[in-house]
Amino acid sequence: MTIHSDSMHRIVVYITEKKPIIEGELKALTEVGLRNLPTRFPGLKLVESKIHPDRVELILDFQRIDEDVLRVIQSFKSEVKNLAKKKGFEGDSLWQWQFDDEPISQT
Repeated sequence: MTIHSDSMHRIVVYITEKKPIIEGELKALTEVGLRNLPTRFPGLKLVESKIHPDRVELILDFQRIDEDVLRVIQSFKSEVKNLAKKKGFEGDSLWQWQFDDEPISQT
């Protein structure tokens, strides 16, 4: 299998003000959002994920998907935020608007 040089991305999504709030039920809802990504975007491969109290770190493989990183991450953040609101999370903003995206070089 050939991996395109721009298909793998290391992404870090931060909580607003980097507050350490991803724990308990919010952590479980974040896990649901991660599990749903390949369903929402067929062909997307979730290579690795780590949930920290203030951020989510991902390695995503876009080789078999014709979608951009921004749309996938916005979808993930939106789903988790909507799930959290249904469970009583208060506040207008859960995630920082921007996120870190570093293409991973395949050599």
